[in-house]
Amino acid sequence: MISILTISTVLMAKYAFFFPFAAMGESQDDHDKKTEDFLNFDGFQAETIRDVENSLFLKELQRLKDVYRENYYGEIKGSSNTMTIYTINQLNRLFKISRIQISRLRQLIQPDTIVSVNKSSNNEHKYSVMRGYWIDDSGKKVLKFSLSLGNTSNLMFKNGKYDHKTIKNAENEIKAKIKDLYIDTYGMIAG
Repeated sequence: MISILTISTVLMAKYAFFFPFAAMGESQDDHDKKTEDFLNFDGFQAETIRDVENSLFLKELQRLKDVYRENYYGEIKGSSNTMTIYTINQLNRLFKISRIQISRLRQLIQPDTIVSVNKSSNNEHKYSVMRGYWIDDSGKKVLKFSLSLGNTSNLMFKNGKYDHKTIKNAENEIKAKIKDLYIDTYGMIAG
């Protein structure tokens, strides 16, 4: 009886994330490739990887991806490393939650930001705002953070480019906000 449950749990772990895609005509190999593409492609710039401040986060990201692969290709482990029986819906939620955490950590390591220019209510002045993205609980990228940079005419050079130092400082402040939210959500990252 236990071996049947273990085999069924392993099979469910392997194919749980695949079942919804089978109905759409996607093969297991195609789904495995998409999973590996998600895990392998972080989209980081070289300077992000070299940044010493990111080293702890990059190690945590690798750990999360290793756990994801271990659960995806092997046996799903409970919190005490014992076999647990999961339904397909529970496994789908487990993988979705893991994907969201990986995506959020990627946002922390290399924040995705944009600078927008807004007009004052009387249209006399333009001011710049840096906005930062977050991954919401459904897995979608949403604008979550904002930081006023001030009057655009004081920040922008005549060639239309922003002062690099101002932008870098703003990116660091957005990153600090993302880090606070990540830690509030998942706890401190162990070193």
